[in-house]
Amino acid sequence: MTAAAARPVTSSASSNGYGAFLTEILSDRDRFFTEVAEDKGLRGKLVHALWTLVGLSALYGAATGAYASPAQAVSSALKLPLLFLGTLAICFPGFFVIQVLVGSRLRLLQVLTLVLGALSLSAILLAAAVPITVFFLSTGANYYFLTLLHVVIVLGAGLVGMAALHDGLASACEKRGVYPKKAMTIMKVWAVLFAFVGIQMAWNFQPFVGDRSQPFQLFRHNEGNFYTAVVYSLGRLAHDEEKAPQVAPSGTLRPGVGGLLELRERSSTDSSGVPTR
Repeated sequence: MTAAAARPVTSSASSNGYGAFLTEILSDRDRFFTEVAEDKGLRGKLVHALWTLVGLSALYGAATGAYASPAQAVSSALKLPLLFLGTLAICFPGFFVIQVLVGSRLRLLQVLTLVLGALSLSAILLAAAVPITVFFLSTGANYYFLTLLHVVIVLGAGLVGMAALHDGLASACEKRGVYPKKAMTIMKVWAVLFAFVGIQMAWNFQPFVGDRSQPFQLFRHNEGNFYTAVVYSLGRLAHDEEKAPQVAPSGTLRPGVGGLLELRERSSTDSSGVPTR
C-alpha cells in the first residue's frame, strides 16, 4: 500500500521536473500552454523557463564573443541574457494591460510564464546553433560572414519563439475561453514591437562579436542604425576577396550579432597619407 501510494507522488514530481519542461517546450507545447491556461504548475514552469533563457542565451553569447577575445566572450555571455530580459521588461507591462482591456482572463503570472516559455524556446534554438557558429569560427570565416550569420540565427530563433507563443495562445487558451480572438491581433503587433525594441537595445549594448583589431570595450557608443549596418556588411561580403581591402570611411558601421552593431572609427588621412585628427 505504501509503495502504491508513493507512485502517484513520484510521477507528479517528475512531471514538474526540468526534463519534463524541456520535453513540453520542444515536442509537446500544446500541453505546456494548456497547463498554463489551467493554472497548473506555474511557478515551476516559470523558474525553468527563466533559467533556460538565461543559461542558454549566455552560452550563445559566449560563442559569439569568442571571435574577438576571452574578455569579449565573457562580456557577450552577460549581455545577451540582459538583452532578452531588458526587452521583456520594457514590452511586457503594456502587453499585459492591453490583454486585460480586451477581455483576456489570464492572470499576470500565466501571461509571464507563456512569454518566458516562448523565449526559452528561442534560447534552446540559439544553443543548438552554437556548434555551427564554432565551426565557422574555427575555419577562419570572414568577419562579415560571421556577423550576418549571427544576425540570421538570432532573428530566426526569435521568430520561432514568437510563432510558438502565437500558436499556443490560439490552440490552448482561446479554445478555453480565456483569451479572446481580437487579442490575437494585438499579440502579433506586440511581437513586432518586441523585435524593434530588442534591436534598439542590442544597438545600445554593442559590441557583441567584437573586433580583433581594437581593444576590448564593454560598451561602444555608435551613431547610425542596424539596417544601414547590415547593408554595409552585405556589400563588404560581396567584395572579391582577392582585391586589396579598402579602408572604410570614418564612422563606418560594422554589425555584431542579432542587431548588435559596432561602429569602427578610423582616423581620416590627408593627401600625404599622414593621419589627421
